[in-house]
Amino acid sequence: MEILDKLKMSRRYALRGILSGVGVSLWLPVLDAMCNDNGTAFAQGAPFPTTFGIFFWGNGVFPGPLWTPDGIGQGDAWQLPPTLEDFANLKDYMTLVTGLNMLDGAFKSNGWGVVYVLAGGDGTICNTMADIAKSPYGALPETSQGTQWMPTIDQLVANAIHTNEPYKSLETGILKYTGLNMGTVSLNLAHTGPNRPLAPERDPAKLFNRLFRTDTVGGLPIDISNKLRRSVLDAVLADTKRLQMIVGAADSKRLDAHMESIRALEQTIPMTASDPTPPRSTCLLAPAVPPTARPANVDLTKVTDTSTAMNQLIATALACNMTRVYSHLWSGARDDNHYPVINVDTEHHTLTHNNDPDSRTKVAEIQKYIMSQYASLAQTLKDTPMGATNLLDNTVIYGTTELAEPHDQIMKDYHIVLMGHAGGKISGNRHVRLVGRKVTELMLTLQQVMGMNVTSFGTWDQTSTTMPEILV
Repeated sequence: MEILDKLKMSRRYALRGILSGVGVSLWLPVLDAMCNDNGTAFAQGAPFPTTFGIFFWGNGVFPGPLWTPDGIGQGDAWQLPPTLEDFANLKDYMTLVTGLNMLDGAFKSNGWGVVYVLAGGDGTICNTMADIAKSPYGALPETSQGTQWMPTIDQLVANAIHTNEPYKSLETGILKYTGLNMGTVSLNLAHTGPNRPLAPERDPAKLFNRLFRTDTVGGLPIDISNKLRRSVLDAVLADTKRLQMIVGAADSKRLDAHMESIRALEQTIPMTASDPTPPRSTCLLAPAVPPTARPANVDLTKVTDTSTAMNQLIATALACNMTRVYSHLWSGARDDNHYPVINVDTEHHTLTHNNDPDSRTKVAEIQKYIMSQYASLAQTLKDTPMGATNLLDNTVIYGTTELAEPHDQIMKDYHIVLMGHAGGKISGNRHVRLVGRKVTELMLTLQQVMGMNVTSFGTWDQTSTTMPEILV
């Protein structure tokens, strides 16, 4: 019972030990044994960790019947618009916020929009679009000197909530940017400051290796002999069996699966010390083999496969508490990618500036496809258990794009797609239309939802006003 008592008391996600001077960690998701009787919190009363994510796509939305529901309010008072139909099984987790503005809602282009929706401005106080000209950086966002002059919201959250997770934040992406060179924001989402981007990993196989084939997150050290590796495996397997004897039936089944993964791991250990292939980590939910999907920019016809693999890896990293903050860059601001996966062979950005019916139809198809992949990520989190709840219950995802209306580039009527219940702080199944309110108000509210002691946010639309309308 000592192992179980320690597990309940420490709320650790890993069983750790030393064998022949080599440290080994057995990484676990939240087991029932760690939880209270209802499976809704840890045994000692601490809540499950809440994770914060960003899903970003480029080139805005077209407010109107394809994006804007007729009804507002909770539950049956509103229905998903056509572009968001792929969230049908996830409506209870969605909070759709529409009507928001950047500054006075006047004309401005993509580069300024991405500075606003991810970092709340460039550090210069601005109350109208004209004020941006007063900033020393005001003319730079759509040049090769473009960057995020302030930390992006994901990094603000990561700085505030990171404790002992192996990764302070995780950055992933899908489409490699194609279009106008806008400096560091062309290829990246997360920034810790000016010209300090955190590059997203767009290759599922490389992300797999980073998460599960290194010693960073408690896997087996790669610079030891095969004999010692096998001894470590034997010790881990024995600990798992002891733990299995004292936990409940559901946890026992989870640990059975874990032991099978360890046995599979044993088969991957090279027979000679000269073989450098490292074994993967012993995270219970780690995929048995690396994903076969290629980076989306290598073959855009297979982008769905890449997206699916990335979604699973993000969920696995969260479930094993490797990080609590992640950002997912589907496509960059002002993105010019084609979409052969849905038979659209014209640049996305170009299509948004055409006003003919065929172009509008193709833009709608692209936006609906991107939203289907956002829904796939949310569904993967929902399908990943955390006690009696799931990852999506304990997550909030800030789903945003840089423009409110891309054809005329008017920064009025942003549509923000929030997903998740944030550990019970956001009820979901709600359309909140707040005409003329500011995106920075929402960003401030999300930081407070994540437990941050912050009372104001932003330099473009600096605000101390929050959005209680999205909260429980």
